[in-house]
Amino acid sequence: MQFVLASESARRVDLLRMVGYDFVGRKSGFPEVSLSDPAETAVQNARGKALAVAEGPGASAGTVVLAADTVVYVPGSGEVLGQAKSEGDVRRMLGLLEGREHEVYSGVAVVGGDGDGVSVESVRTRVRMRGLSEPELLAYARLGEGVGKAGGYAIQGTAALFVEGIEGDYTNVVGLPLSTTSRMLEEHGVRWY
Repeated sequence: MQFVLASESARRVDLLRMVGYDFVGRKSGFPEVSLSDPAETAVQNARGKALAVAEGPGASAGTVVLAADTVVYVPGSGEVLGQAKSEGDVRRMLGLLEGREHEVYSGVAVVGGDGDGVSVESVRTRVRMRGLSEPELLAYARLGEGVGKAGGYAIQGTAALFVEGIEGDYTNVVGLPLSTTSRMLEEHGVRWY
């Protein structure tokens, strides 16, 4: 049985390798959607990515495909933040998140190798970020670390300096909730051990 990660995300690759999974990565090419509901956005994108790889070129019977999508939701404003595309995006997103609590949603999808369809779940983690000074915001944006990250920051990097509290799965904020993912993969015959 082959295990494919429908992603080229360095964070997802690192998390899976860290805990012992053997897999190959493949870009899905799925055009992500952005909906008003953050959980539904993450779930639809994860499902789309998994199916695009499972049904796309190079797909073979018996392959298990894992895909995920992570977004940040700002309660009160109702904004769903995807990946920051530039230094300006990082600055804008951190400006929305600093000094308040936000929610990180990941959708996780697994397409089983036995033709039993796609399993999809969502995970939510609450994160409280302290207030940031203008020099801190600008310095972090200039680092470039937040570009390509949901919400414009990487909790596993320098942005750890800004996080006052977290409620839920830390690895979800990094980009892949490992506890949920391992359970779902196990159900499809893929184990870390």
